[in-house]
Amino acid sequence: MVDPPQRSRRPLIVLGAAAALVGVFVLGVLVGGHPQATGLTQLPSSIRGTVLGAGSDSLVADIESDLRSGYYVPVNTSTLARASVDGMLASLHDPYTYYLDPSEYASMQQETQGLFVGVGIQVLQRGSDVVITSVFPGSPAKMAGLTADDVIIGVNRRSVVGSPLSAVVGVIRGLQGTVVELTLRTPAGSTKTVGLRRSVIHLQLVTSKMLEIHGRKIGDIRLVEFDQGAAVEVRAAVTSLSAQGATGFILDLRGNPGGLVSEAVGLVGVFVPKGSPVVTTQGLHDPRQTVRTTATPQTDLPLVVLVDRFSASASEIVSGALRDDGRALLVGQRTFGKAVVQTTAPLPNGGALHFTIARYLTPKGFDLNHKGLEPNVVVVDNPKTSVDEALERALAVVGSEH
Repeated sequence: MVDPPQRSRRPLIVLGAAAALVGVFVLGVLVGGHPQATGLTQLPSSIRGTVLGAGSDSLVADIESDLRSGYYVPVNTSTLARASVDGMLASLHDPYTYYLDPSEYASMQQETQGLFVGVGIQVLQRGSDVVITSVFPGSPAKMAGLTADDVIIGVNRRSVVGSPLSAVVGVIRGLQGTVVELTLRTPAGSTKTVGLRRSVIHLQLVTSKMLEIHGRKIGDIRLVEFDQGAAVEVRAAVTSLSAQGATGFILDLRGNPGGLVSEAVGLVGVFVPKGSPVVTTQGLHDPRQTVRTTATPQTDLPLVVLVDRFSASASEIVSGALRDDGRALLVGQRTFGKAVVQTTAPLPNGGALHFTIARYLTPKGFDLNHKGLEPNVVVVDNPKTSVDEALERALAVVGSEH
C-alpha cells in the first residue's frame, strides 16, 4: 500500500471530510498518520516568520515587531502568531487547510492508533454547523444520550455557532478525567446541555458478523474510519467470514468520514484484481497520477457497499472505485461529496500544517466534489425504528446476486 502520490516532503496523505468535512475528528481525533521527515521549502514565509519564530521580512513579522516594541500593554507574541497564521489560512476559503499547534499535532499522531482521550463522537462540519455523525458504544457521549445528527452549538457555555471544526474540536479536547459541557441542538430542534467526563476511548476500526437471507450466509463488515491498519483488518474479516461459509459481503461505510489514502487503496485491493485503478489525483504541484492496487484480492464473492450522507472522502474513493470496476453495487444515501486530498507537513516548532494538495476523480473520471456518489439502490434508515432498513435492503440486494 502506498500513499499517492509519493512525496518526500509531504509524507502524510489524508482524506478527511468536513463542510466540507475539515479533517475528521473522533473527539478527540483528527484522522491522519505518522509523519516522517519533511522540509519547509514550500511553506509560506509568513508561517516561517511567525509560527516558527525565525527572522523574516514579511509584513506580518514587521507588524509583530512594531507591536512588541510600541504597543501600550505587553503583547503575547504566540497569540499574535497563531492569529496571523489562522487568518492567512482562512483567506484561502478552504476548510480542509489549517494549522495544528504542537499539542494538537501530538494528539493527531496518537489518535490514529485507535487510542485517545475524548468523549467518543465523530463530527464533521456541514455548512456552519458542527454535526455529530456517530457515537461510539460505551463512550461518555453514548451514556449521555448523544446521537448522530445532533449539532454542537456550545462548549462550556460559550457559543461555537459558525466556528470552524478545528476550533470546536480544540475546545472539546482535554485531559482524562476532566469534564466538558456540550450544548446541542437535536434533530427535533430542541436544545440540551450535557456534561461529559473525558476518558480513554478504544476505537475498534472493524466489526463483523454473519447474516443470513434465504438460506445464504452473508458477511457484514463495518469500518468506522480509514486509520492505520484498516485494510488489513477488513482483509482479516473477509478471510474469517469466508471460512465460515459466507457467500457474499456487505461493506458498511455509513458514517465513515475518511482517513488515510493508503488504507483506501489497500481496502479496494481486498476485492479487485491487482493493478486495478483506485483513484486519479491531480494538483498544481503534483502531476496527474492514477493510483492502482498492489495486493492480491481476497475474494470475488458478490459485494454491496452500504453508504450514507456522512460517508466521505476515503469512503467515497473506495465506493467509487468498487462501483466503477463493476465489483459492487452501492446501497443507501448519496454520499457527502468531498474530492480533495490533504497532506500534513510537520513544522520545526512541533506543530504541523494540514493543507490541500490535490483533487481526485474516480477511475472512470467522475468528479464527485460537492455532488457525492448516487447509490444504485436508494434507501434511508429510520432511526426511530428498531429495524435497520438500509442494512436489510443491502442484505436483500447481495442475497439476490449469484
